[in-house]
Amino acid sequence: MATDRNASRPLVVYFGTSNKGVGIEVYEMNRDTGQLSKRSDTDIPGRGWIDLDPSERYLYAAVDGDAVASFAVDKESGALTPLNTAPTGTSSWSHLAVDPTGRFVVGASYSGGAVSVVSINPDGSLGDVTDVVKHNGPVPGPHPDQTQPKAHQSPFDRSGRWIAVNDLGLDRTYVYRLDTASGKLIVNVPRYLQYELGRGPRHIAFHPNNRYAYVINELSSELTALRWDPAYGTFEEIGAVSTLPNRWTGRKWSAQVVVHPSGKWVYASNRGSGGDSDDIAIFEIDQRSGGIDKATHTDSQGQTARNFEIDPSGRFLICVHQDSDNAVVFNIDQKTGQLSPSGNGAQVVNAVCTRFAPSIG
Repeated sequence: MATDRNASRPLVVYFGTSNKGVGIEVYEMNRDTGQLSKRSDTDIPGRGWIDLDPSERYLYAAVDGDAVASFAVDKESGALTPLNTAPTGTSSWSHLAVDPTGRFVVGASYSGGAVSVVSINPDGSLGDVTDVVKHNGPVPGPHPDQTQPKAHQSPFDRSGRWIAVNDLGLDRTYVYRLDTASGKLIVNVPRYLQYELGRGPRHIAFHPNNRYAYVINELSSELTALRWDPAYGTFEEIGAVSTLPNRWTGRKWSAQVVVHPSGKWVYASNRGSGGDSDDIAIFEIDQRSGGIDKATHTDSQGQTARNFEIDPSGRFLICVHQDSDNAVVFNIDQKTGQLSPSGNGAQVVNAVCTRFAPSIG
């Protein structure tokens, strides 16, 4: 957690990059203005999704070769020292998350249609694969991208008890628990929530109250609002709303979803505009029902808005663009949730992931 001492320091930001990117870039952000300044970088081969352990002493990254890499984090500078790599037990991971105990990392394999678990040693290095669960279901789906199961994301809910795994190929969100004694995944009952075919669920974000969740659908460009019961690990659909602005003439190819720390708003990105700027949709959340209505929109100021995150204070949103190679910092209006460009940003080549590290000096 951030301390009073850290609150007066710049906020460390990690950008994970893929393909033509350098690897993992370490920046600092001025907590008052949102200005970004680069500190260091670490070379990794491809992929780009990253996550920190709860102590922020170690960072884990999906890398080429169907593997995951571990790094020690310098608590003052945020610089990374490589520890080791380990196989995922399946194909490459499109997403990974460290469990709240810091003893396991869970990854979703898009090409493998599976979710797998790798143990973490006491020194932060990676151990063995402890479980692999493959998804199965009727394929192909109605969309050309639904040729097989495609597990896309594997985050924990706010309680840390449950893992939600979106499968774009099967139009499902699976629910698992992690046995932290064995590293085995425990399938919930019911095992998944089935959506209308052709949506392509990609990412999910849980509300701070842990009673609602929001799924961005890549293929239909809709945001699905869900009721979430953390006692039983079950979802119930509230409704789905388009994320696209009326003027949109590009692809349906939505990417990221994040709930504001206040729980008042949920944000979603739309890629594939075909122009100089993609789009970020802003939805107000009904606090009584969890429902959402028609969105307002802001130009993302770049091409292929694959990922964005909101800083812990809720004052800034950083959106990274995979094809125009830029990170853009937006101010968030604390009364309305609307976004306005801060005038700050950075050149980050082929960025696909953003992580804040509030406890690092």
